[in-house]
Amino acid sequence: MKSITHPSLVIMIKNYLKIAYRNFIRSKTYSFINVLGLALSMFCAILIILWIHDELSYESFWPNSKQIYRLVQAPEMSDGTVFKAAANTASTPELLKEQFPGIDEYTRFRPFPGRSLVEYGEAKFYENTTYVDSTFFQVFQLPFIIGNPATALDDPNSVVINEQLAQKYFGENWQQEDILGKILTIDQNLNFAISGVTENLPTNTHFQFDILLPFRKLYELGFNLSNDNNYYYAYFLLGQDVNGDALSEKITEFARVDEDLNDYFYLQALDDIHLYSNFDIDVYGSTEPRYPYVNIFIVVALAILLIASINFMNLSTAQSERRAKEIGLRKAVGSQRSQIIGQLLSESVLLSLLALVVATGTVLLSLSAFNEMVGKTIALSSEKWIIGISFIVGTVLIGLIAGSYPALVLSAFKPAQVLKGGLSAKQGGTLFRRVLVVTQFAVTIILILGTTVVYRQFQYFVEKDLGYDKDLLVYMPIRGDIRNNYDGFKNDILQQPAIKGLTTSSDIPTYTISASTVDWEGKNEDDNILFHHFSVDFDYIETLGLELLEGRAFSPDFPADSSNYILNEEALKFTGFNDPIGRTFNLGGNEGTIVGVVKDFNFKSLHQKVEPLALHMIFRPSYIMANVAPGNTTASLNLLEQAWKTHNPNYPFEYRFMDEEYEQLYQSEKRMSDVFGYFTFFTLFIACLGLIGLINHMLEKRKKEVSIRKVLGASISSILSLLSKEYIRLILIAFFIAIPIAHYFISDWLDNYAYQVDIHWWLYLVPGVLVLLFALLSVGGQTLKAAHQNPVENLRNE
Repeated sequence: MKSITHPSLVIMIKNYLKIAYRNFIRSKTYSFINVLGLALSMFCAILIILWIHDELSYESFWPNSKQIYRLVQAPEMSDGTVFKAAANTASTPELLKEQFPGIDEYTRFRPFPGRSLVEYGEAKFYENTTYVDSTFFQVFQLPFIIGNPATALDDPNSVVINEQLAQKYFGENWQQEDILGKILTIDQNLNFAISGVTENLPTNTHFQFDILLPFRKLYELGFNLSNDNNYYYAYFLLGQDVNGDALSEKITEFARVDEDLNDYFYLQALDDIHLYSNFDIDVYGSTEPRYPYVNIFIVVALAILLIASINFMNLSTAQSERRAKEIGLRKAVGSQRSQIIGQLLSESVLLSLLALVVATGTVLLSLSAFNEMVGKTIALSSEKWIIGISFIVGTVLIGLIAGSYPALVLSAFKPAQVLKGGLSAKQGGTLFRRVLVVTQFAVTIILILGTTVVYRQFQYFVEKDLGYDKDLLVYMPIRGDIRNNYDGFKNDILQQPAIKGLTTSSDIPTYTISASTVDWEGKNEDDNILFHHFSVDFDYIETLGLELLEGRAFSPDFPADSSNYILNEEALKFTGFNDPIGRTFNLGGNEGTIVGVVKDFNFKSLHQKVEPLALHMIFRPSYIMANVAPGNTTASLNLLEQAWKTHNPNYPFEYRFMDEEYEQLYQSEKRMSDVFGYFTFFTLFIACLGLIGLINHMLEKRKKEVSIRKVLGASISSILSLLSKEYIRLILIAFFIAIPIAHYFISDWLDNYAYQVDIHWWLYLVPGVLVLLFALLSVGGQTLKAAHQNPVENLRNE
């Protein structure tokens, strides 16, 4: 056989395309179903891949991200639990830098609690302020628009802002005026000169700051930087040839024996912070790992593509009889099997590429809505050209894989047998099609059940009784003169019947950052135990609606309460006290007496069980909390705002509802539930779309049989049952295969939560019934149409 020359190859490809086009036109219904199914699956897959890419790209924009690590401590408690915190003492990073030459530089990071009031001229806004070392820009090379990063924070009265703030305070044309040296007033009594303006941070970072202030200013402000306070976050820049994991092990060994540390420390890679952080105390509150969501969405994308590919295989093999004579005739006139396979695969790839074009256009139209749903700012930019190429390569692979089985089946037909009309059902791939139908509906049922459980888990979080009244609880960060004028503010507010209670606290139940060592009568000296603790005011228990189990609440009638404690049930279990009231208790070196015990309430995410908590009154409060009476909430907020303006006129009134803050903890679950719902619907639609194609093919083959049955007196219902029962049987098989698989993965996912929704037996029936219903509608619509046709039309040629 002569080798194919270059012109011959061009002619062959041209013929392939011509035949493919004619086949598409001749089989409009099947072509439309295939393109639509593949396009929908690719649309879902592209969105998921873009989401996954964004999740995996966190912190990757830093030029030296692979060399940056964060210091984490994770001491093991006496009960075997590990208290994980990204916070450290102010002196720890310097100690480690001196000990380990592999650390080129370090920087400390301290977000200011709440937000600071920033003023320039008439502009006055609350902003996120953070204190960092002057070495911050050596570790994190954030591009400067103006200013020198090497010296920007050398002066303790300097400040670095981002481009967004520059526009906010100085207008859109801020670059046309020299803003370096201009003074920003923070919290009314601190003046800082602008020393630099950086580019805005991308959204794919764990940092959240608008303004950077010199860390050394904390010394002037009187912050406690002793080794007893773990309020600071340390980031290390390692040398080019330093292995982060190996250095982490050395730090762990050193910390175990060093008298200044004597605990468990390790390094966390910057790239791992977003996906793998699972800390009791983190930069902006406790955190949960996000990598399970990435893994889940990878599986969902593959599942959707699998279902669409199965549809393609099913419809292609189902049409084998229709194209059998064409293939047989081509083989009879000398076509090689490889040429036929090439023809069929090229048709498959062409169809896949057409679906990609449709999918890409749909993605461009819907990307903004998708971003709003998932809370991201994903864009299809030229920088993502590698993703674009991977989409094209992936589409070609899908076309080759999806078309491989039909190509192999059709190309194997023997010309003589086909042209005599001797093609059997077995040769047409009936059994294989049944296996594929079972597979795609099993996958669909698993996705529906998973979506249902995710949604119910989110609803469970939102509706669960937390042990305190969150629904009408308002909190306001304490700022300015309100701290000194709080008594007057409280007296004015409590005269209003619209406000049921008012108190202050160092923490809110959704944002807990304080934990200290504890001691009590009879405690084993070798036990290492940390308790969370809130500094609270009088009326805290009443305002939050906590249940007092023993003793009493704090009261102004007892001056000694300034050093006393109230424990929750979990803390009481640790002490082992049967009669706790009046017992001595020590938290962080401050000794007092236990005066009460409150019922456990959830002061963290429901991902975690309730932990030991001590309430005390040695505090500098950070929040005012008000319990608003049901009814006219707007009027209640106006009362709070009026009292705020009276007693704190220089600071704008700012508030948030605790139930909104609480729901914010579960944004990941909510977004996952929403996205899962849409993608599952598309999956079900794609599966039913393929089913419609198969039903059409079957009805085309059996239309004369249906006509004869009608002539002989068969009813519409009997014909419907005859044509539907095979697919109902396949869906039932898929259901019984899917349920144990889904149960395994759902149970594994729910294990990540300390509090789980109950999975009732009927919940497993929902996806099966739903799929069966949609399948019956798909099958029933087509079969009813066929059953109502005039039998004379179909039998006229007999």
